[in-house]
Amino acid sequence: FFVPKHREPESSGYEDTTLRHPSYVRSRGGSDWAAETELISSPLEYAHLIINYHKTGHELAYSLQELVLSNFPDMERENGARPRQHPSTAQRCSHIELPPGKVVVQEAPHFFCDTNSLAEMLLENKGRFHREGEQRIPKRGVKILHLVRDPFSMAISNYNYHSQDPTPEGWVKDKTRNICGKKEFFGDTLAELLLPTLVSPGVDFDKPPIVIKEEFDMLYDKCNRLFRAQRGFEDESYYFHLRQLDPSHGIKLSTLQQMVNGGDIFLMANNIIKLNQIRTIQSRVNDINDGGNTMKSKYNKIQILTMSLSDFTHYPRRSTLKYLNFVYGNALSREEKGRIATQYENAYVERVETGDLHITHGNDNEEMLRKALQNDMIGKYLGNIESVVSETLAAE
Repeated sequence: FFVPKHREPESSGYEDTTLRHPSYVRSRGGSDWAAETELISSPLEYAHLIINYHKTGHELAYSLQELVLSNFPDMERENGARPRQHPSTAQRCSHIELPPGKVVVQEAPHFFCDTNSLAEMLLENKGRFHREGEQRIPKRGVKILHLVRDPFSMAISNYNYHSQDPTPEGWVKDKTRNICGKKEFFGDTLAELLLPTLVSPGVDFDKPPIVIKEEFDMLYDKCNRLFRAQRGFEDESYYFHLRQLDPSHGIKLSTLQQMVNGGDIFLMANNIIKLNQIRTIQSRVNDINDGGNTMKSKYNKIQILTMSLSDFTHYPRRSTLKYLNFVYGNALSREEKGRIATQYENAYVERVETGDLHITHGNDNEEMLRKALQNDMIGKYLGNIESVVSETLAAE
């Protein structure tokens, strides 16, 4: 990660955006604007979801959760379990409990259902009771922070993290674990669940595929040609491979594991597309009636902010302030949000300078590893995902 040598100036340009984030702008006329302003000023009436993936900001997600909770005492913590299998979920979406006033961190959720089912899942749940009385707090919507990352950097960080000595995660030494095996969720393979979205990533189906079935099968085959295929490697662990293979091959194996077995790289792309479809519906659907509620009013209750891990590592104060504006709106003063953001920046820089093991630092091998991926067939699919990530971040 890039570490800022100088802290950002107190005036960052984000202080004045409390009511100008695209998710907030609806109508400035009459009572509609007044009602929307009231919604912004009531973070307790919203569920707050922070989505991350392996190597897109696990520690960052929990730091932001703690930041929100410590500065708004009435809000509550609820940690989501990493849902890798939910056979009871017929719609094929991870079921995440999102009551109002809670800040939920969820790693790598499975959004394999259709867009309307996903929106229904995000908005369901009755309001919770206020802790000091019997009055139920209504749920007016959900605010989602989606932490993403350039897939090349994500893959390189994943390789350097798991191949270091000592390794931070013991599972990589499990000799019984097949890191190139096909996983199943909801009775289907990961590929079968991902491909409907990745083959047609555009809302209007006008974007080229990220990956197709034949290519997904090729990625599985390539993974198995690298894992336990060499003499002396037959019964060895994933970690043994990462330590003994030439880095140009080790980076390919670890990236393939993260794509077709762990799945986080493709899951990130899938979920970006699903959430983008919700945003597109927000801007296009007007008066289609759905059980008495217009689809527009339903989808507008889902507010999405997509940010990159690099935003927070390059500009910790500015990025934190942007998220605080998204969560609190005008419920906290501009000065208070600025103070919190500066406090976060100071704590982050201190952690980097003291060598916190949970913060992956830059390595001298990054350029070589990136070229190894770019010059391989893997680079094509990472490049396709990179375009989706870049386009989404540019729209914020």
